[in-house]
Amino acid sequence: MWTLVYNVVWGVAWFVFMRQEWEEAVAAIGRTSPWTAEVWFLWVVLTVPMGVAIMAYASGRASSSYTAAVAAGTAVWLLLTVAMGAYSLSQSLSVRVIVSDSVVNLVGMVAASLAGAWSQREGPHDGNVEGAA
Repeated sequence: MWTLVYNVVWGVAWFVFMRQEWEEAVAAIGRTSPWTAEVWFLWVVLTVPMGVAIMAYASGRASSSYTAAVAAGTAVWLLLTVAMGAYSLSQSLSVRVIVSDSVVNLVGMVAASLAGAWSQREGPHDGNVEGAA
């Protein structure tokens, strides 16, 4: 659930405005976009263990799984933002694309973490209905 929600948020953002942001940013520095099909595939594959780790952390704190999931997602977001920000600045990308990327990552992480925590709470049911005879 986590990976699906995170990647849907990113996919929507990409097609709505992030693609244009990145194209303008890399054109301004005379480079081609680093977001090739291979990089997108690798990123989607890497979001699976990211989501598993975040949700594993949250599931160990059942009484506050939503809070734990958001805290873990925010911690991962912070690490990604620092790393991506440093790399992007070293490549002379615009602050605008760095901030946009960071905001989309934050929205994706929080939405995915909340959806993941919700799916853990809703989890599989045994099919028994309370009060059924």
